[in-house]
Amino acid sequence: MRAALAAAVCTLGPTMAAAGSAEALRSGSAVQARITQAAEPEGPVTVLSLDEAIRLATEHNPQYRQAVNRLDLTGARLRQGWAAFLPTVNVGYTTGQNYQRQPTYLDLEGRPTESTNPTWVGSSSANLGVSANFTIFDGGATLRERHQIQAEVRSTRLGVQEQMDGIIASVETQYRSAQRQKAQLALEVDLLAAQEQDLEVVKDRFEYALVRRHDVLEAEFLVEQQRAAVRESRGAVETALIALRVAVGDPALGRVDVDESVPEPRDPATLSLQDLLDRAMQANPAVGTRRAQVQTSEAAVRAVDAQWWPRISGRFSLGRYDYRTGTSALFDLQPGNSSSGTASWDFNLSIPVFDGFQRSYNAASARVDLRNAHEDLRQAELQLELDVRTRFADLTTAWENLRQRDRALEIAAERLELVREEYQLGNVDIQQLRSAITDEARARRDALDQRFECALALLDLYQAAGIVGEEAGVRATRIPG
Repeated sequence: MRAALAAAVCTLGPTMAAAGSAEALRSGSAVQARITQAAEPEGPVTVLSLDEAIRLATEHNPQYRQAVNRLDLTGARLRQGWAAFLPTVNVGYTTGQNYQRQPTYLDLEGRPTESTNPTWVGSSSANLGVSANFTIFDGGATLRERHQIQAEVRSTRLGVQEQMDGIIASVETQYRSAQRQKAQLALEVDLLAAQEQDLEVVKDRFEYALVRRHDVLEAEFLVEQQRAAVRESRGAVETALIALRVAVGDPALGRVDVDESVPEPRDPATLSLQDLLDRAMQANPAVGTRRAQVQTSEAAVRAVDAQWWPRISGRFSLGRYDYRTGTSALFDLQPGNSSSGTASWDFNLSIPVFDGFQRSYNAASARVDLRNAHEDLRQAELQLELDVRTRFADLTTAWENLRQRDRALEIAAERLELVREEYQLGNVDIQQLRSAITDEARARRDALDQRFECALALLDLYQAAGIVGEEAGVRATRIPG
């Protein structure tokens, strides 16, 4: 009897030892096999890499495309700044008809005479003209306004870049979430197989009256619990993949999948905190926006100073006009004749003398806005340094936790192997074996979760520094200006 039991336990030993191996976390083929057996996909499935998901998101994500569309307005805004140096030209055309009731008429001697039958007399007119208004001198206000527009455009572009980087970070987060759920599903399937093997061993021992009935029921209960965990994990995988497909936004995508690789953690020792801070100060969109706002405020101060200068403007107009009795001039596109026409030009000199201290208030307000813009920039730089240092510390903590959990997994796996050997020799009972299996399963889950926590901590660091797009290889997000 003991020989048969030992043979059954020996059959279980290699299977459970393989399930408890820490190398299962890094085996993409093992994960793929588990997922294929657990949930056979319906219809064609597109397997996306992280780079492919980000590339598709930059092409199809609605929010990303809206951000790109906003860039189209910046070109038109810049053209407005240059167009201020050009005259405004207008072409006008007016035509109409007028009716007048005449109760009197002039007799042959030229005397007004009351008519016994008053009549309506109609007339028509047409006027075609072109005019141009231009500024000759405004104290440099137009030039300063153009500088202000350029600064506003830079601020807008940096805001768009910040939005784009946030979308890329969101897509990567969804991708890592899908990878995590798939890896957890594969792990839960492995643990279910181990629980089922454990149940078979308990049943064999029960047949030899080595355990009681409640031990069998407890093992069956644990198997059902693990099956429920597998079902929940499978649902979480489907939800994560749907969320990823929505984040990508490609309408041509059907069912999507992600590659099975577990992200390799990044040792913080390979990163230079000072280099990250220097890159962040130059590349972070939030700080860049504050710098652009400072430039906008400086241009506004210079524009306000120009209000104290005299302003000289001019106007020129040229046109043709015709007035006729009846309707012959109505809708005449060439009113008058080739020799008829009107022309005029004038200049205007405006000298600011007193406007109720409005210019003084505008100048003081612009200078206050400039000082506040400098303070906003300083605050943004301080906040950026705090965020980068905090995220770097979080990454360091995540890395140390990963090392600790990997070590805990090694200890739990070695302990499980020793307990199995002792169980085969009859030195420990089933409860001790089950406790070792549970501890090893928890250690595997913790180690797997911590690997993804390290990947997300690195992503948070890049997002805080404002270099998500650069690190993802999406150069289009780096908006010049």
